Amino acid sequence: MRKAASAKPFRPPDAAELERFLDYLAGLMARHPKQRHHALFIWRIFETKLNEAREAEAIYAAAAARFRRLQDRTEARSS
Repeated sequence: MRKAASAKPFRPPDAAELERFLDYLAGLMARHPKQRHHALFIWRIFETKLNEAREAEAIYAAAAARFRRLQDRTEARSS
């Protein structure tokens, strides 16, 4: 009997992945104008998630910059 494969941990999509999906969805909507209204719900969700991902990435960058400044100050004091 085979052992069940372990599931990968969930990782939310990053901004770049969400941008690519919105590009794909835009293409679908452009190629199928009569059905594009069906994609509005999905578009709105992914736009919201994209904004959240951009905000999260900005926070991660700010935290990393703050940590680097803290390290620089600590190194300057110990010299």
